[in-house]
Amino acid sequence: MTGCGGFGLLEGLSTPLWLLRFDGNVVWLNRPARALLDLPDGLPLRTARADVPAAVLDALAGAGADARVDARIAFRCGDRRGEVAVDARLSVARDPATAAHGRLVLVEAPGDAPARQEVIRLTEQLVALSYAYPDMRFDLRHDGTILDFAAASPSELNIPAERFLARRVQDVLPDPAGGLIGAALERLRSGDTVTGVEFELPGPQGERVFEARMVTLPDGGRILCSIRNVTERVTAERRARHAHALLIHAIESIDQGFVLYDADDRLVLCNGRYRELYSTWADLIRPGARFTDILRAGAERGLYAVPPEALEAWLADRLDRHRDPGPPFEQLMSDGRWILVEERRTVDGGTVGLRTDITDLKRRAADLQAARDEAERANRRKSDYVHHLSHELRTPLNAVMGFAQIIADEMMGPVGTPCYRDYAGQIATAGVYMLDLINGILDLAKIEAGRMTVADEPCNLALIIDLTFGMMQPRAERAGVVLVSDVPPELPAVLGDVPQIRQMLTNLIANAIKFSRGEDRRVMVRAVRCDDGGIVVSVEDNGIGMAPQDIPRALDAFGQVHDRPLPGDRGTGLGLPLTRALIELHGGSLAITSTPGVGTTVSLAFPASRVAAE
Repeated sequence: MTGCGGFGLLEGLSTPLWLLRFDGNVVWLNRPARALLDLPDGLPLRTARADVPAAVLDALAGAGADARVDARIAFRCGDRRGEVAVDARLSVARDPATAAHGRLVLVEAPGDAPARQEVIRLTEQLVALSYAYPDMRFDLRHDGTILDFAAASPSELNIPAERFLARRVQDVLPDPAGGLIGAALERLRSGDTVTGVEFELPGPQGERVFEARMVTLPDGGRILCSIRNVTERVTAERRARHAHALLIHAIESIDQGFVLYDADDRLVLCNGRYRELYSTWADLIRPGARFTDILRAGAERGLYAVPPEALEAWLADRLDRHRDPGPPFEQLMSDGRWILVEERRTVDGGTVGLRTDITDLKRRAADLQAARDEAERANRRKSDYVHHLSHELRTPLNAVMGFAQIIADEMMGPVGTPCYRDYAGQIATAGVYMLDLINGILDLAKIEAGRMTVADEPCNLALIIDLTFGMMQPRAERAGVVLVSDVPPELPAVLGDVPQIRQMLTNLIANAIKFSRGEDRRVMVRAVRCDDGGIVVSVEDNGIGMAPQDIPRALDAFGQVHDRPLPGDRGTGLGLPLTRALIELHGGSLAITSTPGVGTTVSLAFPASRVAAE
């Protein structure tokens, strides 16, 4: 065996090699050859032989030192009777130490054996595939020395490819990448089989992020390291995290309690306000908890204002509302708070909810309702008082007016002094004014108290206008005013209260007569059908008119636009307010257009619902 010392350099090769004498005895084989023959390292080689065909040996014996012959050789050793066939290449080798004593045969298991060819083919495919992926792949020793590498874009790391040859990867990469890779290799040497790191390197357009993964290969002597540029993914993840953080911040900033359940009805997230509203059961509000469990546990703890005997029915109703959300609803808690609950379904089948503490709103609403009720009671008391007072005044006033009229008309005989007759007439006139005032106050009080009703019946407007003209004709003649009516014969009837419609027309016509001026004094009453199906009745005069800013004051009770009452005629100031209240009882409206020195038009609009079918 000492004679093969000159071939010691062959020990490190990965190709299986044997040295034979021409008689077939094995004098040396390297470690890959022992592995191929499955021979333990300590097994002596003196019994090892190779069966080389005689023709092959004869060819080598007569050949030069560089002759090479292909042959199929069988090997055996000691009592191992199994033979291993090897497709080998044979050549003449000379042991420098025994050159004088003859030559040896070098047997080499060639790389083109079928099994090795398959390995080579698969390796080439893997290398080709590695170029189809963005990863840079390095074949490393445990100390980081680069045995081989493949990269679709070697410039990804901004390092020339030649720098990777036969150097340690942690030395080639700049810090912090080099240090991180070195630390990862140390973990693999300590027993880990897989590890990974992430690092950043400067690039033409800013920092780039890389991800490195290292795996110890099965042969135990090498490490596969893959490095991938994950800048786009990391950037997208950072943006997503930033957007998520903004969303969470926005949810935390709202005044309402926010809660989100997934499609399985498990709690995903809620904000701090939600936890504040339900602080007494904070231990139940945790991600992953089911809505049903939270609700039932809270109800059993008495957090809701629900009697024990009604608890199951209340839970069933609340779960139905949660599974099929509808309009917002109010929820009374056992501590007296009111929570407004709003829930909606999400596109993936989950549920998003808002909770608002409306306790203060409910309290203010209760206070307002109490104040409203008190105001209504006070208004009813006032109306009752006015109603009673009006009736108390009307009875003696009617007596005063009746006796004054008897005296003025001298029905019981002549009055001695003529001025008594005039005084009696003034008493009767003042009594009429007071009676009109009391009747107006009484009617307004009844309307405000909601006691005035409308008796719906078909009303012929043309007939009502004629009757009103007949009643107002003496007053118009005294004022020198001509009353004119313009009502189409085909105009349908209005459904309303006849006495109230007559009272509205009487008030408007009396005002028009009172304020008419000029030589051609005229009051025109029109009735027209509108495009919307309603009917408008208007009373138009050519009197003194009023400025637009004075119209609201004319509609106030006891409002007087003109500072001084007109000679011989004064009003109560209740005609227009009472007329507006009566038309509104009919579902209509009152409108005034007026120009100083030109005249005034007051319109009563009856809605289409008040027009009888033709």
